[in-house]
Amino acid sequence: MNKIYIAHLYYDLMNLYGENGNILALEKAFNDQDLYTEVVNLTIGDKIDFNKYDIYYIGSGSEANQLLVINDILKYKDDLLNAIENGKCFVFTGNSIELLGKYIEKTNEEKIDTLDIFDFYSKELDKRIVGEQVMEVPFIKESIIGFQNRQCVTNIKNNHLFEVIDGYADNNKSKYEGIHYKNLYATYTIGPLLIRNPYFKDYIIKSILDEKDILYSSVNVIDEKAYNEYVKNFIS
Repeated sequence: MNKIYIAHLYYDLMNLYGENGNILALEKAFNDQDLYTEVVNLTIGDKIDFNKYDIYYIGSGSEANQLLVINDILKYKDDLLNAIENGKCFVFTGNSIELLGKYIEKTNEEKIDTLDIFDFYSKELDKRIVGEQVMEVPFIKESIIGFQNRQCVTNIKNNHLFEVIDGYADNNKSKYEGIHYKNLYATYTIGPLLIRNPYFKDYIIKSILDEKDILYSSVNVIDEKAYNEYVKNFIS
């Protein structure tokens, strides 16, 4: 039997908005394809092998926990960059997207160095950005629906993930949100991103199965009905 391995990175520190639900959604989706799925929870003190797993997920965390993660993940910068370039699948949600930039500038003008994998920085505001989002993505026809609760804006210049139709984007001058590069998907959208958006989730899953030459069946009918009902209430 084919096996899929999911690494839930910093599962105990970056799980502020119930991102475990996204892990469960991935696990169920792979199981629906008759694939054995193993989820491995990894955190500070564990050795993270960026060649071993099929998908790496990291969610949103408090400011204090984010700082702990930054201090740990910096030692993996080269391994992480190589894995991204080699097409490994990564999903970053919430403020974990900030790890991928050059630095985070705090309101007191302190700069916290981050991974510097992508050419952007994050700037902390003196207020929070909270609200629903409706977005489009070029590789699926269905809209992306989500929610954000964050305190930073970013100046991402390219490799955009979503085009924002309604809601806040990377900053108040942008119409885009998030990062998409090869098989990396990073967004400020929090909580049940993959549960609310089964077509987006299944696009990610199909890309992994294509690499393994495994045939993929269509989106779960129950997920499809839930999405259609939610979109009807959400967008109308």
